[in-house]
Amino acid sequence: MNDNQKKKYILFSPVGTHDPIGISKDKTKVSEGSMLHIIRHYKPEIVYLYVTKELNKNDNRYKIAIEKFHPECKKVEEIYGKVDDVNSYDAFIDEFKNCIKNINDTDNKNGEYEILLNISSGTPQMKSDLVLEVITNNIYLTPIQVSTPEKSSNFPDNFSFDLLDKIDINKEENDIRCTVPEVLSFRRVKIQSQIESLAERYEYSSALTLINNDERSKKLFSDDLIKYLEHGALRMNLQYDKANEIIKLDEKNYNNECIEFIEYYYVMKIKQSKSELSDFILRMSPFLTFILFYFLRKNVAALNRVLENINGDKKIRVNASPDQNFIDYMNKRVKNLQDGDFITFYILISMYDFYVKKNQKLNTIIGKKLLDELRAIEREIRNDVAHKMINIDEDFIKYKVKMSSKDILLKCEKILKSVFPEFDTNYFVYDDINKSIREVLQK
Repeated sequence: MNDNQKKKYILFSPVGTHDPIGISKDKTKVSEGSMLHIIRHYKPEIVYLYVTKELNKNDNRYKIAIEKFHPECKKVEEIYGKVDDVNSYDAFIDEFKNCIKNINDTDNKNGEYEILLNISSGTPQMKSDLVLEVITNNIYLTPIQVSTPEKSSNFPDNFSFDLLDKIDINKEENDIRCTVPEVLSFRRVKIQSQIESLAERYEYSSALTLINNDERSKKLFSDDLIKYLEHGALRMNLQYDKANEIIKLDEKNYNNECIEFIEYYYVMKIKQSKSELSDFILRMSPFLTFILFYFLRKNVAALNRVLENINGDKKIRVNASPDQNFIDYMNKRVKNLQDGDFITFYILISMYDFYVKKNQKLNTIIGKKLLDELRAIEREIRNDVAHKMINIDEDFIKYKVKMSSKDILLKCEKILKSVFPEFDTNYFVYDDINKSIREVLQK
């Protein structure tokens, strides 16, 4: 137990009928009970004893025994139980949870202690409820199980203080009966199920919080799990490059310009699948605006002077066009149009409409019908979401544009595929991320 002495402990222990000592059936041998044996080998600085009405003997036997064998203990406090039916499996759940919370809040504010739970003393109901706390509580708890020194029963009713002097100290020191049972395997199953559920909903940040808020949970899983969750969380925040610094997936090889739009579309797809429709609709405008901005600059040379893209800063310079007909047309379509104005999807569609008459190739890449449909959706729904305090659901969308959010998503997918033919509509990178998370969890 030398390693244990480097740590600092708080012990929470119910007292049982074999505490603080047990006596062999033939009354010839005296041994430490579980509570006292844990204290001997872990030497906690603080001890909380949970004493039921039946075992409150009003003679301070527990404190006296602790002081005798561990005088360095800084604090011994008895908590007197209020439970009447000690055989009820539900009786101690709330009481133990509250006790542990209060202990942690009072004596472990800085997290300097490890809290030990004696799961060998008390009734079977007490023991099972403490094991449940180890599995479910977010506080780092270590269960300690103590085996009995002999197979025969002990009879603590024969307790007297002079029996404390008859304990074989050398035997108790050398015969270490404390073990830490592998109940954490149950905790791992519980947390694994939670992580899988969160990942399936693309809530990687929440899964990370679940693990990071519990030091013990970190030790239950491999470092790769943290990496995949961090990767997913960063991608959801459109931090593609940072995500790949953590872990690189074997995915489609798209160019950088294509990746920017695909990553944004993926987030839109997730928002739609989770019925986060207000967020989904709000993301439509920047997606459509910037993809049409990119398309026009790439396919209409004359617009490279009109549509400036300097280090991601996008501006309109209509009056820079050498075509006066274009300038007049734009000023008629867009009232009070000024150089440097905020770029909108409508302004870009107006430019498209002017040049598609001269170059029908544009219409074969992105059909005017699709652009008009997307503009109608933006006009009918997006402004309501952005400027009104209303609830956006499927019924609202269908009422306004006679189509579902899924239909709208597919139209966004269609324009993305039109501009970037290499985009694989059957591939979804978050499926790979979740598959990797599941595989890591199964190891």
